Order: sequence, then C-alpha cells, then structure tokens
Amino acid sequence: MAAPIPVRMNPDKLAGVGLSPSEPFIAPEQVLEGSHRPRGEMLYQGEELVMEIYEDDAATFAVSEPFPHDEYVLVLSGKLILTDSRGTLHEYFPGDSLMVPKGFTGIWKMLGNYRELVAIERAAYERVYGPLPSDASADPTGK
Repeated sequence: MAAPIPVRMNPDKLAGVGLSPSEPFIAPEQVLEGSHRPRGEMLYQGEELVMEIYEDDAATFAVSEPFPHDEYVLVLSGKLILTDSRGTLHEYFPGDSLMVPKGFTGIWKMLGNYRELVAIERAAYERVYGPLPSDASADPTGK
C-alpha cells in the first residue's frame, strides 16, 4: 500500500468558482434577515478530518441550539460577525481564522458574498451530517 501524498486544495473552489448549490440546512425560523442559499464543495475527506468550502448570500441567523462540533473557519471573502451569548461582537475579515467551539450559541451574520474554508473532525462531521462515502476522497491533483 502506497503512503499518502499531500493534497492541494482546489484553487478554483477556494475562489468560489463552480461551487455546487446545496440544500439549506438552517431552519427558516432561524433566519433573521437575508437569504440562505448555501453553495459548497468537499475539498478533502481524510480518515480524521474533512475540509469544505462554504459560500452563502448575506444573511443573519440565530444559533439557538448549541453548535454541534468544533469547527475551524478561515474567512475567504465577505465578513463574518458572530455575537456570542454574552452579547459580545466578534468580527472576521478575509484572511482571518477562528474556531467556533462546540456549544456556541448566539448570532451568525455573514456580509457580502460570504465564503469560508471549514475544517471539522470527521467523526463529528458524520454525527451531524451523516456518513461520508468511504471510497470518496479528494483528487490529489486538486481538481
């Protein structure tokens, strides 16, 4: 069996080119303003980690149920404003990265054409979103 090789993140997908529309996952009653039209792509699916591109229209929604997993976020475009349960605003711009901890509640506001790179532990991802196909993996060429 060959050793794993590095996987380049697809530069077109990182730039938001050709992202696939996905089903809305935010309940309509949680959308406080704007519209929720998610687009994205799985960039990497490893044994322990998954990485996705997520893009959405400008929108604000309530995170009333505790966030289901730890999530690393790198803001690629637009602006993200998180208001925590204490009422403190946290602003993030392109190039900023953050951890959204499991259990977070508050307000999630995306401005502009919002796009982010997300990393989540695979087991946590599958608990929330369902099993990933075992034979699917990122193309090592980044395409």
